[in-house]
Amino acid sequence: MTLNSAVAPPSISARHLCVSFNDVSILSDIDLDFFPGTTIAILGANGSGKTTMIKAMLGLLPRHEGSVEIHGQSVEEFKDWHRIAYVPQKLINAATVPVSVFETVSSALVYPRKRISSKNRKLAVTSALAEVGLQDRAKDRLDELSDGQQRRVLLARALATNADIYVLDEPTAGVDSQNQEMLVTAVRGLVEKGACVIMITHELGIFEEDVDRVIVLSDGGISFDGPVAQLPAQLENSHHSHPHSKPAHLMES
Repeated sequence: MTLNSAVAPPSISARHLCVSFNDVSILSDIDLDFFPGTTIAILGANGSGKTTMIKAMLGLLPRHEGSVEIHGQSVEEFKDWHRIAYVPQKLINAATVPVSVFETVSSALVYPRKRISSKNRKLAVTSALAEVGLQDRAKDRLDELSDGQQRRVLLARALATNADIYVLDEPTAGVDSQNQEMLVTAVRGLVEKGACVIMITHELGIFEEDVDRVIVLSDGGISFDGPVAQLPAQLENSHHSHPHSKPAHLMES
């Protein structure tokens, strides 16, 4: 943690956040503050609502109750979406659409409310690829890279935006140890610059020493919120279990 969360305003705040689908309660009474300069891991079993919670906080899913603020503005009024970068597990159709590594990273720099010159776009893409050690693969097709290298390209895509909130979805899933080390180094750099990094994951893995805070979801609420050192063993292992109360179409991470 590089910033003092006691004095820095939160990057994202949620109050009494409740999410329901078809009258089925998924999340209820969620109160959270995510601060800049911190790395937060969201743990929980499949279907516990990890992704649902983050999407609801970003206004991508409707809330049944509650409020969310991003950088002090309500999520409904927030317009500076270029300040938030999402790193998915993989790009849809990445294996079927012929696209270069450079084009993949550059695609993150197209904004409806913000213009970027070709020169600045190229500089941002080149710098981001260098940060993840893939500057020599810029002209290669994305589908020719390994899974770990593709994950680094997606991280470079986020880095190019120079955002201050990063959401990483299962950042180490299917990634070999060498590529994991590169991801850890990149995340450390983001936090040192004051970014808020939120990881949706099933296990802390190689990030364990870098996570400032762990939030465990279960039974529609928060069962733990604190530092890794205080995480009870039964909760640390609980994210491998599978809930039985969620409808099949809601089973997500």
